[in-house]
Amino acid sequence: MKRLANGTATFVLMLVLGSMFLAAAAQAKLVRGQPPSYYKKQQSNTEFILEGGLADPMGDLKDELYLVSEDPMANVKGLGQGTGYELGLRIRHYLGDFFAVSPAFHYIRMGAAEGVMDYQGSENLAYNVRSTVYKYGLDFHAFSGGPKSSFRPFLTGGVALAHNVYRDELQYKGVYTTSINAPAFSGGLGIKMKNIELVGEYTYNRFDTPNLPPDEGTMSYNWDFLVVRMAISFGR
Repeated sequence: MKRLANGTATFVLMLVLGSMFLAAAAQAKLVRGQPPSYYKKQQSNTEFILEGGLADPMGDLKDELYLVSEDPMANVKGLGQGTGYELGLRIRHYLGDFFAVSPAFHYIRMGAAEGVMDYQGSENLAYNVRSTVYKYGLDFHAFSGGPKSSFRPFLTGGVALAHNVYRDELQYKGVYTTSINAPAFSGGLGIKMKNIELVGEYTYNRFDTPNLPPDEGTMSYNWDFLVVRMAISFGR
């Protein structure tokens, strides 16, 4: 099976990251243009963060789509998803110089599996299989370096509610969609450079359901994914 990347996802991600860079440049220009103050401004304990990045599927998401697999040993739960994108926003509240809590929302769309197949005597029917995750989480961040340092590595970990959405469409046969809510857990490493951040994060996202293919009753599914994201922060 040919695995296709999501071109729209890449285009949207480029727009988001470009906007983030422009916003950062504009903010830096405004700061340089301000006259020096004789009063030291107290640093805020809260900041608002916009995020965007690439999402790489793991587990059953990444395995070859079973519907078009010719391998008898193939994973029957495989969805053949490609690299997609993540968009998110969060509020980070510092409880001290080195620790923060952060409620966050992320939208993750994987690259769809697309192609043509023969189905019940019909030839060359187009198909599209797509997966999406809405992630509502609470993260915890542990920083190194001082609060005013220009380079601060940090650890991130958190818990979330993952709303997992499956959608498939077969030409002339209609659309099938279903969703499953499940707890998810994430962990990763990041670097904060003033108001710009880079983060690599792995999310453990697994659940049981009878509603996904194959139609063999309740089965366990692995929808783990890895995200590499860039972020820009405001307000601190």
